[in-house]
Amino acid sequence: MARSMARQAAMQLLYERLSGGEAGEESMAMVKEQLAEHNADKAAIGLTKDDKAFIQEILAGVEEKKDQLDEIIRQHSTGEWTLERVANVDLCILRMAIYEILYRDDVPNNVAISQAVELSRLYSEPKSSRYINGVLGAIERKGQEG
Repeated sequence: MARSMARQAAMQLLYERLSGGEAGEESMAMVKEQLAEHNADKAAIGLTKDDKAFIQEILAGVEEKKDQLDEIIRQHSTGEWTLERVANVDLCILRMAIYEILYRDDVPNNVAISQAVELSRLYSEPKSSRYINGVLGAIERKGQEG
């Protein structure tokens, strides 16, 4: 499975957890099946050990750092975009991307940002991709300055 598909699976599992689910092995199998249905090359959907490890690291890392990630979202949101008003899917995408930007050296910032924007285009409202891009761009710029 390509890293982008593993990231998509991780986002779906984060969303399930946020919605009160467990995001366990059964959920992983369902996500894999759903991704296969929407992928033209169904043979490419297979979870390697590396994919599973990446997904589990994202799930664990976002859970561990959730309070810090949410504070960063608060600091970089403007206008009507308070944390409480951010859609759950957007919150999951932001948490995952910020986690990758701040805590994963194996993911370039531009990849984390572009993948987050793409996920928001697939799963959220049209204006969400602009919001997500703005928040993540501000975080990246702040990181480059500091």
